[in-house]
Amino acid sequence: MGIPFITAGLIVKERNTDFRTLRNRFKPAFHHRYDDYTQYVPLAATWGMKLAGVQSRSSWKELAVSNVFSAALMAGFVNSLKYTTRETRPDNTSNNSFPSGHTATAFMCATILHKEYGMKSPWYSIGGYTLAGITGVTRQLNNRHWIGDVLVGAGIGMISTDLGYFFSDLIFRRDNADTRKTNTAYDRYDTPSFLSFNMGIASGPSALRTAEIYDSEGGSPLGMRLKVGTATVVSVEGAYFFNAFIGAGGRLKVATLPVIADIPAENMRNFDMDSDLKEDAPVNLFLLDGLESDHLGMFDVDLGLYFSYPFSRHFQIGSKLLVGRRINANFKLNSICRINPQIFDRGIVSEEVYNQFYKEDIDYYMNQDGISRDELLNSSFVDDDFLNIRKSATYKVGTGVSFTYRYKEDAALRLYCDYDFASPRLTYDLKNSWTDEEGNRNAHSYTKRTPMHNLTFGASIAFMF
Repeated sequence: MGIPFITAGLIVKERNTDFRTLRNRFKPAFHHRYDDYTQYVPLAATWGMKLAGVQSRSSWKELAVSNVFSAALMAGFVNSLKYTTRETRPDNTSNNSFPSGHTATAFMCATILHKEYGMKSPWYSIGGYTLAGITGVTRQLNNRHWIGDVLVGAGIGMISTDLGYFFSDLIFRRDNADTRKTNTAYDRYDTPSFLSFNMGIASGPSALRTAEIYDSEGGSPLGMRLKVGTATVVSVEGAYFFNAFIGAGGRLKVATLPVIADIPAENMRNFDMDSDLKEDAPVNLFLLDGLESDHLGMFDVDLGLYFSYPFSRHFQIGSKLLVGRRINANFKLNSICRINPQIFDRGIVSEEVYNQFYKEDIDYYMNQDGISRDELLNSSFVDDDFLNIRKSATYKVGTGVSFTYRYKEDAALRLYCDYDFASPRLTYDLKNSWTDEEGNRNAHSYTKRTPMHNLTFGASIAFMF
């Protein structure tokens, strides 16, 4: 079960910074230390129930040996990677981010609880893995780990426990068949209740339907187009089935949607970043070179009905009908400008006009950074609050189909295709000038309803109960 987590973590590492951006927009001030303790709760529950006399899979000796092997293997894997990859943490405090040791410990402890008591009730397994998942999410919210660190850490914790129990069983010459249910113990009509961890990619609209945005009141239209790329999606989903065919459940989903801004070149030349043209200057001091791309974050909460049809003991097809709420995080787009070389061309700008409109600013930039004119002309000026899309929320609907391979009683792999529709009213704030002497700047606001059709393809790891 750990291998898909590790694979997903290595794939999603390319989007580490995008998911961190979502954290900074949804919960930038989050800081809680309960993940230091939740990682150990499943293990404490295992030993606590054992001490209370609740019969488990293993004897005391077997439990101790398997746990020691699991912890030693997990620590070895985690620390070997931490001090060879030397990846910097998101908060820049150290170079031992990859993988997450807290998450590896949490999933190791949850898997121990699952192996010892999961055969008695699936709720032990669900509780343990839920706490492990909370630990991993909190590591990201605390800005201590990237999403790739957490997914790989989860996989290492699970694999280490599987190996730990494998070695313990070899030592004690244990046959698992006497205490664990075998794959033949369930049939095609068992209830397919599940808790799954999903990862996928999603298509969306080719562009956001922006309002007609102008460079200033009564000015020229920008013709700005916000093109949308392929989104990365991670989610947690679960459902309780009343019988083999119908159940109820829900889904929590986070997506990071890449947005690339484009303005036609002729409009960029006329854009008045420093209000020079408005004040009758012959040319702009700043030329707009381009706009930095960024990611729009979406957080979905859905509830609804789930359906399943079993083709055999191992293969099922499923679908769902969901309604929910989507929250779009704040979105900020940066502009990149440079000094216009025409202001130094005395055939275009006379010395008198230069002194009137440009000299004070040029002297300020050159003196502030201690650079020459040529160095100034090769410098870029980034405006980190050029365009803002405000945080918003809207209702949504969703459906989907899935194909599940249940390779043992309590575990399955799933391929899925989901469709979601939402139509948020997005408000765009264009701040097309630098701040004034008091640090203020004007914003021109525009609102437009934007239909969003999202089609997600992905895979998931499901715990069946």
